[in-house]
Amino acid sequence: MAWQVSLPELEDRLQCPICLEVFKEPLMLQCGHSYCKSCLVSLSCHLDAELRCPVCRQAVDGSSSPPNVSLARVIEALRLPGDPEPKVCVHHRNPLSLFCEKDQELICGLCGLLGSHQHHLVTPVSTVYSRMKEELAALISELKQEQKKVDELIAKLVNNRTRIVNESDVFSWVIRREFQELHHLVDEEKARCLEGIGGHTRGLVASLDMQLEQAQGARERLAQAECVLEQFSNEEHHEFIRKFHSMASRLAKIEEPEKWQNELAAPPSASWQVRHLTHTPRISLYQ
Repeated sequence: MAWQVSLPELEDRLQCPICLEVFKEPLMLQCGHSYCKSCLVSLSCHLDAELRCPVCRQAVDGSSSPPNVSLARVIEALRLPGDPEPKVCVHHRNPLSLFCEKDQELICGLCGLLGSHQHHLVTPVSTVYSRMKEELAALISELKQEQKKVDELIAKLVNNRTRIVNESDVFSWVIRREFQELHHLVDEEKARCLEGIGGHTRGLVASLDMQLEQAQGARERLAQAECVLEQFSNEEHHEFIRKFHSMASRLAKIEEPEKWQNELAAPPSASWQVRHLTHTPRISLYQ
């Protein structure tokens, strides 16, 4: 007879009811249900009353439970060479297969049944890992959006700076041409006007340079944060879950561009200064 069962389905059927991991040194109770040896020993040590099978609730003698040799052979045949050993609970030495949503900790099956996490909402590690990977992807997407906004702001600041410098060059040329015609009459006025437009331009350019430096710094911080998150997304499952919330808290402290972008005033044009400086009666050279 040919059986067709996928590997994930087979692994689900080979899970210990206590730790929810693939059986390790399985023992068979008198009722026919099997458990990991370490899970059964830990369960027996934490019970004052008689041992009952967690599945069927039948009273059993855990001390006379023989190894389930057939089940162990099936598991050994399915195990891939080089499979890493799962990280274990420091209290029960069982695999950390669950995540306590209340305490935000990785726990084993016995911690959820008998330990300080009983009656807490627990979720399988694989489910939590998938959920946190989705949250991480959302964070990375948000960072990319913020980086795009900063890039747009940088382009705007660069354009404004170029416009201010170009306007300054144009109006400086106009002023020089006017004063070349009147240099013998208005040398002192010429120097004052050039100094005025130069100081005004330097102030605008300095302000834009400072804002440009802030924007570029923000972009670097966002790019570094994105790089850290990309690397963090490749962490091993347990390390990923353990570090996730501290990483998210650190990212939440990154200053968002809107907080200071709205404070950037539109740079004033240099033209008003030139009109003010040049609004004087024209002296004819042919009077």
